Amino acid sequence: MGLLEQQNLLARLYTDENFRREFLSAPEKIGKENFLNETEISDIKQILPGEINAFADSLFYKRLREVERLLPLTRKFAGEKFESLFREFSREFNPKSVKKHLKDAIEFSGFLQKRNLDILWIKDLAKFEQAKLEFSGFGKNFVIKSFDFDLREIFSTEYEMEIKLKKRKTFAVWLRIGKKIKHFII
Repeated sequence: MGLLEQQNLLARLYTDENFRREFLSAPEKIGKENFLNETEISDIKQILPGEINAFADSLFYKRLREVERLLPLTRKFAGEKFESLFREFSREFNPKSVKKHLKDAIEFSGFLQKRNLDILWIKDLAKFEQAKLEFSGFGKNFVIKSFDFDLREIFSTEYEMEIKLKKRKTFAVWLRIGKKIKHFII
């Protein structure tokens, strides 16, 4: 196996939790399935599982912090569930684009919208932040999204955790005209 293939395998080992678990439980079998020779398998096995897991966790938390930064309202109102939901999401999705953190946040927002969450309006909040990221991050000129709950209440409060949003169809619009950006919720 060439150096590039080894680097790709190590990257996958650090970023794919399921693959890492499989490799650590059966290194010879998984190594051979991925075209490693015995020396390469032995070299990777010499890295202690604790070190592999610690490095993998550091990559996960770096990724999580970036997504939290891009989805601050969703993070705040999802509370402690945010991290466990992101861990579940990250097992299935690993961004490959140049704008990895942006793509991660957008895809995670989509993931949340498909989940059965305790607070229903958090799906709308994730959808709102997803649309905002798509508008600003990809240079779109026009984005409109509909919501089941009136998100204006979030922006008119002091972000109290016990907020209860009214179920009422609302729309958010982002519009770019030249260098001017307009955003409103109706």
